[in-house]
Amino acid sequence: MLAIPTGKHAPRLIREYAPQDAELHCIADALQTVQCRKFYRLRADASHHGRYYHEYCMSILVERDSLTWHMTANAEETIIKALRDPARWLYRQLEHEYDYLSSDEVGDEAIAANKYIFAEVGRRFG
Repeated sequence: MLAIPTGKHAPRLIREYAPQDAELHCIADALQTVQCRKFYRLRADASHHGRYYHEYCMSILVERDSLTWHMTANAEETIIKALRDPARWLYRQLEHEYDYLSSDEVGDEAIAANKYIFAEVGRRFG
């Protein structure tokens, strides 16, 4: 399970975790801005639906922890968009890692490191 920092110190914690990732910093700042406007009273639950895993496979329910419920007309939409951004970022990171691990270069390195030898027909020898 991925634990995402929340609260007033989340942007700082995310910058400590990934100091070079400007896109992730922007996502943290956007979420911070939305929370600040609502006095850190917002809570969102995300659940998965469907077969695939990307930002649109999430159902997001936004709630405000307050006796007097007051949410501006577009606040929920803004929050949902802000929460889809980290999912999109994470999915992109996984895609890049998959592309790297399945590249010819990594395959060649694994063959060399394990000292595999192949017969002419392509089967591993020995």
